[in-house]
Amino acid sequence: MSTLVFFFFYIVLALILTYIVLGFIISFEVVGAMSGSSYAVSWIRKQFTYDELYYAVIVFYPMLKLAYFFLEYIPSFFTHEIRCTFDLDALFIDLFNYE
Repeated sequence: MSTLVFFFFYIVLALILTYIVLGFIISFEVVGAMSGSSYAVSWIRKQFTYDELYYAVIVFYPMLKLAYFFLEYIPSFFTHEIRCTFDLDALFIDLFNYE
């Protein structure tokens, strides 16, 4: 294996791991904000503007759906209570007061 191929695979692996780590962080905070966590809402307001959060949600949408499934859907299935719904429009209105 040549050095160029090694560095190509190294960069691809680094990009994949970065996507996974940032995706988990952002998706957990967005799901927390959808369920009404004041810490998650304040963290998102401090870290993102409206446009930055919009593009982050687009980029990490698969991770967001996965986090919602594991953090909200499965527990509500077992407890028979719905804690929050997956509504990004309502989240953006609550966070940034845009309509």
